Amino acid sequence: AVVSTQSAHYGRGVLRTLIREQGRQILAAMKILVLITVLSALTSVDADFIEYINENGTELVKEMLDVYWKYDIIDMDHPHSRPGNRKFHQDVEDALVDNLIPELCYMRSDNCTIYNSFVLDCNCVEEFEKLSPQCRTLPCDFVKHALERGPEIIFELFTATNLQEMLEVVTGELATIFESYDFCTCSGEFLKALFGCAKFFNGNILHSQMYAGDIPNVQLGLRNLDLNSLNKFFNKLIGGICADTSSGKCYNDLFSSVQNLAALADNTFENDNYDRYYGQYYAGSIYNSYTRRDETVEPPVSEEETARFVNRMKKDKCNNLFRVIDTFKDDELPTTFSDEDDWREFFDRAQNLMSSLYCDRKCKTEIGEDLYPCCLKDILNNNKMFDHLEDFILSVYKTPDLDFYWDGFEHSLGNEYNHRWNYTIPEDLRTGFMKTIHAAKYCEARNPTCFN
Repeated sequence: AVVSTQSAHYGRGVLRTLIREQGRQILAAMKILVLITVLSALTSVDADFIEYINENGTELVKEMLDVYWKYDIIDMDHPHSRPGNRKFHQDVEDALVDNLIPELCYMRSDNCTIYNSFVLDCNCVEEFEKLSPQCRTLPCDFVKHALERGPEIIFELFTATNLQEMLEVVTGELATIFESYDFCTCSGEFLKALFGCAKFFNGNILHSQMYAGDIPNVQLGLRNLDLNSLNKFFNKLIGGICADTSSGKCYNDLFSSVQNLAALADNTFENDNYDRYYGQYYAGSIYNSYTRRDETVEPPVSEEETARFVNRMKKDKCNNLFRVIDTFKDDELPTTFSDEDDWREFFDRAQNLMSSLYCDRKCKTEIGEDLYPCCLKDILNNNKMFDHLEDFILSVYKTPDLDFYWDGFEHSLGNEYNHRWNYTIPEDLRTGFMKTIHAAKYCEARNPTCFN
């Protein structure tokens, strides 16, 4: 009995060690997968964030991938690593080939056990098996696409010279994924399987990367969150993104708008325009994070010339974002939330920020033609979609016994749980949210005309 007990402890120790080792490898691979889609979040119009992106664009990518430079993930010395055919380092490729591909491409419910699965659990395998034959290979297609195209995408991101070039890489790759893998057709089935997997998720990756005492809270949360409403929200959102337009699909128009917004940001920050505009221009040598070399800069001859530069930028305000940054600097967004009034203040200021982008009278033609596709207008006018989002947010608020709470919506828990359970989001808060994300609809003057 003693020997059997010791053997069992030893076996579990070995299993935990193997799982942790797999965890380190698999997370490296997952970062590559996440990169392809998550970088679309770079479209934020927050002034400080845009400034950070333009000054540290490639550095942000390095942070996301937890690498210092492209050589850490791409094998530049590989004999076949050349433009159009770059290769991952062997350890990154092994993490994809040895861990993700076997589970996402070949594992089935009849051969799944806790001993041969890591990223997925057997419930997830069953959920993805429910996909129709046309869509069943979608998870496998994604990881194979990352393996084949990932090195080239990462190299292009690292060598991009400005934000517009980075977003052209991202949006171009997203368009390829949408079209190559029939994502618009399969997204509904895929999301249903994904959220079905999440609700009862108990994969080994969870146990290898989290403290054991936190796992019950996470699983309790997943079981109580309204993932069905979140699924409906994303279905309607992707349905709008995949709607037909004169350019083919809505995502083509959206990607074009994102690139136009990035061009405005580049016009704002290139050639030290930002420093000159705000009187921070100086002489000397500065480090250019894109070219990775020191560059000599000369200051304006006089304050009068600086003033003329500012006036020139204001006259050309439709081709830059200084009007947005001016609004942000005059009325910065709050960063702490203790009650609903703080959220009201946040949305009041946020809608002023977005209005400065979409509602300038002089720029309404350029705004309509460059930043406001009609399919985006249709998406943002879909009230039912935001009803589903509201239902999910309320489920986050009402889910008990989690270690995290949404700042500003805690209220007094204690014996007042009934209040928490019956809570609804005030109408004026939702209105403030809508005025922020769809500022073009609420301009005080004439709204910009969308383009199709």
